[in-house]
Amino acid sequence: MRFPNAAKGMKKVFAAEILSLIAAIALGSTLIMSIVFLNFEQTGNETAMGISGIGLLVFMAGAAVLTILALIFKLIGVVQTSKDEPSFKIVIWLIVFGLIASVIGACFSSNTFVYNLTNAISNVLNFISLLFIILGIGSFAAQLGNSDVVLRCGSQFRLILWIGIVSLIARFFCIFMPSLVASSIVLAFAVLALVLNIIQYILYLVLLAKAKNMLAEA
Repeated sequence: MRFPNAAKGMKKVFAAEILSLIAAIALGSTLIMSIVFLNFEQTGNETAMGISGIGLLVFMAGAAVLTILALIFKLIGVVQTSKDEPSFKIVIWLIVFGLIASVIGACFSSNTFVYNLTNAISNVLNFISLLFIILGIGSFAAQLGNSDVVLRCGSQFRLILWIGIVSLIARFFCIFMPSLVASSIVLAFAVLALVLNIIQYILYLVLLAKAKNMLAEA
């Protein structure tokens, strides 16, 4: 095995991204639920507000815990992988800063704005680290002469880049604009962000699975 550390590390990164996908679904749900909560608040439906408020807090707490666990697991995997590929060292710092933002968000989970803002920052850092990991996988594939994975990394990088940018724009729109536009528009953006995030993670997980198998067989 040419890259034993990377083979072990990529398995942990793969597992971490599965947790991140679940966290992304939970976080997307909090954006949608917060809009529903605002609607009930405007109509004065206190019973519905109470139920949606409890649901919102549960999903926020769940998303925060899963995000932190995923980042810790991902950090361990990237540190291992960096022993075989120095370009992964920058990913370590991106994950550390993302973890700090997620912890801050978890501490302020009762404040929807702070929670969403810190999670948005964490998502941006996580997205950038994701792109660097794809480049790192491409480097491993090039060294191993695996042209199929090299080409896949190039096409997936461009596709995930555009999906991620649109998803992040939609997410920031939901965080900063809910009181300025019709809630139906914000809800549409929240659903768009959630769907794009899920697509992004599925594409990324497929690539990670190929990278994991490639390194295990090298």
